[in-house]
Amino acid sequence: MPSASEIRFIAEKTVSAMLIGRKWNSHGVAMAKKHLRSAEKFFEEFDGKLLSEKQLRAKGFSPAAIAELQKPDYGPLLSKRGAKFLVRPRIGEAVRLRYHPDNWPLAKEIILAAAKRGAHVSWTCDYSALSHDLMTAKSVEALEDWPEMAGASMKTVDVTIYLENEDDPHWKRGLPLSKLKAGQANGQKAHEILDSRKVRWLYLGWPFAMTAKGFGVPAKWFEKMVFASLAESFSPRTRKLVEYYYASLEGGDAVRITHADGSDLSFSVKGRPPLKDAGYMEPELGDFGLNLPSGESFISPLETTANGIIKFDRIHVDGHGFVDGLQLTFKGGRVVSFKARQNVKHFANYLKENTPSTRVLAELGIGANLSAKYSGYILTDEKIAGTIHLAIGNNTGSYHGKNKASGHLDMVKDMRKGVLWVDGKAVMKGGRPVW
Repeated sequence: MPSASEIRFIAEKTVSAMLIGRKWNSHGVAMAKKHLRSAEKFFEEFDGKLLSEKQLRAKGFSPAAIAELQKPDYGPLLSKRGAKFLVRPRIGEAVRLRYHPDNWPLAKEIILAAAKRGAHVSWTCDYSALSHDLMTAKSVEALEDWPEMAGASMKTVDVTIYLENEDDPHWKRGLPLSKLKAGQANGQKAHEILDSRKVRWLYLGWPFAMTAKGFGVPAKWFEKMVFASLAESFSPRTRKLVEYYYASLEGGDAVRITHADGSDLSFSVKGRPPLKDAGYMEPELGDFGLNLPSGESFISPLETTANGIIKFDRIHVDGHGFVDGLQLTFKGGRVVSFKARQNVKHFANYLKENTPSTRVLAELGIGANLSAKYSGYILTDEKIAGTIHLAIGNNTGSYHGKNKASGHLDMVKDMRKGVLWVDGKAVMKGGRPVW
């Protein structure tokens, strides 16, 4: 496991990559307009400066207004500093952090790193057994509830950080379908609120020994692979691959996936912007989501255009288990039929527990991380260089799609015997880029 200094480095990288800091206090400045019509112009001009009461009055603020703007309701917008007032139209961003109890050292360092940048963090501990026990304890009616505090949080949070908290990949097993389905509308509602507000989000993977056990891989191998993938996220060669696939998708239309196993799936991405996941965010491109480990380029297909068949050797359905030899048939953008060599029930249950719109093709991703290896852990699986992944379900928000759904299931395909085509040109062949 990482040393204290390495954990601190990861935390600082995380906070930096998420652009966490202070934001314009638009609510407070809008309220200040009742005291000064040109309040916005004033705060932009004097942001961070010290002014005397005489100077503030000369700008149009009355003594009563000066007193009012120091109240918490305004942010505050003015803070007394000796004989002068600090003009402060910025306020710390609200960051929500979810973490596993074994990962408290990293959670603590992220909290402190964000605090140094002036942000405010709320944190919640979570793990698979707790999720299972809570779902067992709650009635269907309680699971259907939309808690007011959850809604309020989603309407005010600026950044959400998910430190890996699911240590049991199969925690949903044994739970009745009625309970798994009960919160599906809430899941879709949460996506809609966060996506509409462009809340920045990060999923940060972590190699728990129990996770490795659930996937049936050696714990030491899993730990080494995940940390190597984290380090590789920031490497020049990963960035080069990501940029190549991004450029291959940019401005494209017709995408086709062919493979020696008989897969032949086509869809359109016309007008959809591709995105990069390479250890940093590019808000100017409408990018406000990030995974660590990183290393992929991805795009949302037009929701009604997918037609054909795609096969996957092995996928992992989160909370349920592995499905071997899965074959999906798409028509008009949706999964219309499916079959598998083994454990098809896991995929079927996933569709049953989520909204019907989860059947829609939502994403094409292309892996570019040369240290990632297959385990069943989707955060590293979908980054494997030489693979693609397709997702069904939600693709609003940072994906720039239009399909609203409660779930988003990624499925990875080894392309060493396949070809990825964009507008008739081979972009990836035999798992390698066609430079």
